[in-house]
Amino acid sequence: MGANSHIARWGSSLAVRIPKPVAEQWGVHEGSRIEMVPRGDRLVMRKKAYDLTEMLTRITPETLHSEVDTGPALGEEAW
Repeated sequence: MGANSHIARWGSSLAVRIPKPVAEQWGVHEGSRIEMVPRGDRLVMRKKAYDLTEMLTRITPETLHSEVDTGPALGEEAW
């Protein structure tokens, strides 16, 4: 699959527009997180993959919050 695009100025950065059909096929939208990996004269873009184990290692006592009381059960939840 090939698609042509142009580089445009975006503030003090540069941006590449992703054609709508490509974005839809790839499953990305405005705000989606991606990674860009330079490989010689190519730039590989891929959806950001999250690693739960790595994310959990960043939890510290300072980033934990206390319980939040959401009130009594409203449906038939089993508590």
